[in-house]
Amino acid sequence: MEIMERAIVLAYDLGVRTIQIAGYDVYYEPSTAETKKWFEENLLKSVETAAEWGVTLGFETMETPFLNTVRKCMHYVKRAASPWLTVYPDSGNMMNAAVSEGHDVLDDLRSGAGHLSAMHLKETVPGKFREIPFGTGHVPFVSIISEAEKLGVRRFTAELWCTDENTWQQAVYHARDFLGGKLEEAERAQKYAQ
Repeated sequence: MEIMERAIVLAYDLGVRTIQIAGYDVYYEPSTAETKKWFEENLLKSVETAAEWGVTLGFETMETPFLNTVRKCMHYVKRAASPWLTVYPDSGNMMNAAVSEGHDVLDDLRSGAGHLSAMHLKETVPGKFREIPFGTGHVPFVSIISEAEKLGVRRFTAELWCTDENTWQQAVYHARDFLGGKLEEAERAQKYAQ
């Protein structure tokens, strides 16, 4: 909680408007009723602190079943009933949850209408969440971006992984070009739909 409070104050001091928070109750151990209880208690305290400083907290949809969908994140957003807690979906994690849990990724995104602060654009393949180059996975970027924009999302960030220190620049350039093209495609698709 001390780290969270310091992060909120730092964000305020720097003019950072949104802190993306990981939707984990625990990471290195099994999730239990007790860890979920602690998560909720401390989350609600964090939202109060964020409100005092005018900093938004945004849940990233994660790769674990605890908060891997927008719908699951919305449980806590509704529980907090505060404009200072939002959802910051991750396209790749959402897509893998949709595949593994058997639901429509766009319906899941819509479940957060009015509560989405930004979106991570990340590539995945079923069951794998990291180190997937853009364009080699299964994330339908154009439809996800288009739907997010319809829901009011205007900030998109790229999440990518590069484990080779010699090729990180090429990975960044590829991500910029690939996602720039998908953002343009989404914009064209929306214009034609109108």
